[in-house]
Amino acid sequence: MIMNEDIKDRDEEVDRIHMDEGYEVQAWCELFEISIVDLKHAIEAVGPSAVKVKYYLEENNIRRSEHLR
Repeated sequence: MIMNEDIKDRDEEVDRIHMDEGYEVQAWCELFEISIVDLKHAIEAVGPSAVKVKYYLEENNIRRSEHLR
Protein backbone atom coordinates (compact mmCIF):
# COMPACT_ATOMS: atom_id res chain seq x y z
CA MET A 1 0.00 0.00 0.00
CA ILE A 2 1.33 3.46 -0.95
CA MET A 3 1.19 6.01 1.80
CA ASN A 4 0.45 9.69 1.24
CA GLU A 5 4.02 10.58 2.29
CA ASP A 6 5.39 8.25 -0.42
CA ILE A 7 3.30 10.02 -3.04
CA LYS A 8 4.39 13.43 -1.77
CA ASP A 9 8.08 12.41 -1.82
CA ARG A 10 7.73 11.05 -5.36
CA ASP A 11 6.01 14.23 -6.59
CA GLU A 12 8.70 16.43 -5.01
CA GLU A 13 11.44 14.33 -6.67
CA VAL A 14 9.86 14.75 -10.12
CA ASP A 15 9.68 18.52 -9.57
CA ARG A 16 13.35 18.76 -8.51
CA ILE A 17 16.09 19.99 -10.85
CA HIS A 18 19.19 17.82 -10.46
CA MET A 19 22.25 19.88 -11.37
CA ASP A 20 24.46 16.77 -11.26
CA GLU A 21 22.62 15.25 -14.25
CA GLY A 22 23.94 16.88 -17.42
CA TYR A 23 21.09 15.75 -19.66
CA GLU A 24 18.58 17.06 -17.14
CA VAL A 25 20.32 20.44 -16.82
CA GLN A 26 20.33 20.79 -20.60
CA ALA A 27 16.64 19.90 -20.80
CA TRP A 28 15.67 22.47 -18.14
CA CYS A 29 17.80 25.14 -19.81
CA GLU A 30 16.09 24.48 -23.13
CA LEU A 31 12.63 24.45 -21.53
CA PHE A 32 13.19 27.71 -19.66
CA GLU A 33 15.23 29.20 -22.55
CA ILE A 34 18.08 30.16 -20.22
CA SER A 35 21.79 29.49 -19.82
CA ILE A 36 23.27 27.04 -17.33
CA VAL A 37 24.61 30.00 -15.34
CA ASP A 38 21.12 31.48 -15.11
CA LEU A 39 19.76 28.11 -13.99
CA LYS A 40 22.42 27.84 -11.28
CA HIS A 41 21.65 31.37 -10.04
CA ALA A 42 17.93 30.62 -9.93
CA ILE A 43 18.48 27.42 -7.95
CA GLU A 44 20.76 29.27 -5.53
CA ALA A 45 18.01 31.85 -5.05
CA VAL A 46 14.96 29.59 -4.62
CA GLY A 47 16.16 25.99 -4.41
CA PRO A 48 15.86 23.09 -6.88
CA SER A 49 12.06 23.07 -7.24
CA ALA A 50 11.25 23.44 -10.95
CA VAL A 51 8.07 25.36 -10.11
CA LYS A 52 9.92 27.83 -7.89
CA VAL A 53 12.68 28.26 -10.49
CA LYS A 54 10.07 28.92 -13.19
CA TYR A 55 8.39 31.63 -11.11
CA TYR A 56 11.75 33.15 -10.16
CA LEU A 57 12.76 33.37 -13.82
CA GLU A 58 9.43 34.91 -14.78
CA GLU A 59 9.45 37.43 -11.93
CA ASN A 60 12.97 38.52 -12.81
CA ASN A 61 12.35 38.42 -16.57
CA ILE A 62 15.33 36.14 -17.15
CA ARG A 63 15.56 34.64 -20.63
CA ARG A 64 18.36 33.92 -22.99
CA SER A 65 19.06 36.67 -25.52
CA GLU A 66 17.80 36.07 -29.05
CA HIS A 67 21.34 35.94 -30.44
CA LEU A 68 22.25 33.08 -28.08
CA ARG A 69 19.38 30.77 -29.10
